[in-house]
Amino acid sequence: IEAMKFGWFWECPNGDGCQYRHALPPGFVLKSQKKAMDEAAKANEISLEEFLEVERHKLGSNLTPVTPETFAVWKKTRLDKKTAEDEALRKAKDAQNAAGKNVGMSGRDLFTYNPEWFADSDDEDDGDEWDLNKYRRQKEAEDLEAEERRIAGLSLQDGFDAGDSSGSGGEQ
Repeated sequence: IEAMKFGWFWECPNGDGCQYRHALPPGFVLKSQKKAMDEAAKANEISLEEFLEVERHKLGSNLTPVTPETFAVWKKTRLDKKTAEDEALRKAKDAQNAAGKNVGMSGRDLFTYNPEWFADSDDEDDGDEWDLNKYRRQKEAEDLEAEERRIAGLSLQDGFDAGDSSGSGGEQ
């Protein structure tokens, strides 16, 4: 199709009774046509600088120039506004906490509201916490004791007295 071997006057070798519909699918674009469309779209595209200039001219002329002084004033008012909003939110959470309604707070909210609730205390020994090293030492001691009892039991079964080093069965 791209090489234009088929055209308006091409006839199907199967004749007029051919079961196939000899047509391109809807929306099919030839490569040559696609290349031309891409070039046209590229010509209509504006650069970032041109776009910014157009948008800047749309703003008008009654704007405040940004100077260090005006920026400092804007920044201060913005921070004051944010601080006031945070304080209002904190007061609302205090009121909820006083009423006993901590249900709607996430874990992060609870932690930022009162970090003491989540503080780990190393001084306290609640008994609920596990010390893995202590558990391992205890388990090793129990295993060693069990092994010694097993060995002592085996030596008694063989007739070997644990206090006799000669191996004669306890008689000297």
